[in-house]
Amino acid sequence: MVAVGVNPMSVLSDKIVVRSIEVRSPEITFEGNPFSGNNLTKIRDNVNAATASSQQPATNQTAQAASKPGKKLEVDDFLITGAKVHVSLTGMGGKEMTLPLPDIHLTDMGKGTDGITAADLTRRVFDAITTATVKAVANAATDIGKGAENLGKGAGKTVGEGVNKITSGLGGLFKKSTN
Repeated sequence: MVAVGVNPMSVLSDKIVVRSIEVRSPEITFEGNPFSGNNLTKIRDNVNAATASSQQPATNQTAQAASKPGKKLEVDDFLITGAKVHVSLTGMGGKEMTLPLPDIHLTDMGKGTDGITAADLTRRVFDAITTATVKAVANAATDIGKGAENLGKGAGKTVGEGVNKITSGLGGLFKKSTN
């Protein structure tokens, strides 16, 4: 669900004032690796490239006329709450997990006379989502790694104890047969 609160009089001005945007319970898909490459960082890179190219000055008058500047925005409060990330990590054999994301809260974007463009707002929000998601996935991957390490230690201890029991059993067997 998304709730938006706008100052109605600002719709007629050069800068639209958005008092609040609240996004509740979004679901995000994360595929790849938090440390080397994933779908969200690729999308973020594409968004950043698109916003950078939209801010480049036009080279001729025809292009300048076609790219009339759009309305600017001011977003006072942007909240994403209750987000869940569906994670498919590279190397997990297709297994998935779902992680909760902490609330993402952005404030005072575009304050002042200049405001921000819709492209810049998109970039800022997506950067915040990507950063929070990668951090949550990296923490979960680290926890999984620690769990596997502890499991390996426990398995090694169990195997070692089993080998000791077998060795002493065999030793006892050989002692009995030599008597």
